[in-house]
Amino acid sequence: MQWDKVKNVLIVILLAVNLFLIGNFGVKLWQDYRRGEELLADLRALTQEYGMQLDDAFQLPKDKVLPILSIDRSRADEEAVAQAMLGETVERTEQEDGTVLFESDTGKVEWHADGTVQAQCRAGQEAPDDASSALRLARQLLSGWELQVEHGDTQADGMTVTMTGAVAGQPVHNRVLTLRFEEDGSVTLDGLWSFGTPYTTVRGSGVSCNAADALLEFAARAQDVQRIDSMTAGYRMEVDSNRRLQLTPTWKIATDSGEYLVDCAKKTIVDQEN
Repeated sequence: MQWDKVKNVLIVILLAVNLFLIGNFGVKLWQDYRRGEELLADLRALTQEYGMQLDDAFQLPKDKVLPILSIDRSRADEEAVAQAMLGETVERTEQEDGTVLFESDTGKVEWHADGTVQAQCRAGQEAPDDASSALRLARQLLSGWELQVEHGDTQADGMTVTMTGAVAGQPVHNRVLTLRFEEDGSVTLDGLWSFGTPYTTVRGSGVSCNAADALLEFAARAQDVQRIDSMTAGYRMEVDSNRRLQLTPTWKIATDSGEYLVDCAKKTIVDQEN
């Protein structure tokens, strides 16, 4: 009998502790929500002082820490793509700057050291007559060229199809391939791409991507922008000082006048032409 009373007391104590923890967790969630709403309201007021407004649906992303990644150039994968596009018999020419040109009777493919590719070839099929058929044919061609990725996203705008793909589970904002169907039945492909698995060579805690700081810096520096729609953390692909491909933590900010990239560490707008 005495033991039953002790068990009941222990059960009551455990229930009380659980209720206290649940209540404390709920209060913390509410406080975090309120702080987020207050921060967003402050950001709306501050961006308005710069002549901009945040879209009604704008949501401030959570801060995150991303490591700087390196990714090796794969000449074998580049050649495999070229052969898939042009046929097995291709002429290969390598230039001093690392650019490799593949040519055949079907067309040509040019890979640069920074991951840029320009190509033109005959698709071997009739040109599509609308956006939906262009999207279907583009997916078929990209898969046959060994460029279709498992979690890639393809979108069509008329006879132009763009493909993006995440790396290490994160978007790479400038890693985009654009495929265009020409009236003469040929296909052109250009953009920035990479192969293989990235890795980190820098020890440390990574780069802090603070959304509020990046947003305010962008609002202070950007021109010809009236509305900010969204922002997404991820990477941009570039060549470092040692001429190696590098993935640098970067925000993508979508606005009424286009998309901008903001370096997470420097908080500066990136010139996307370089």
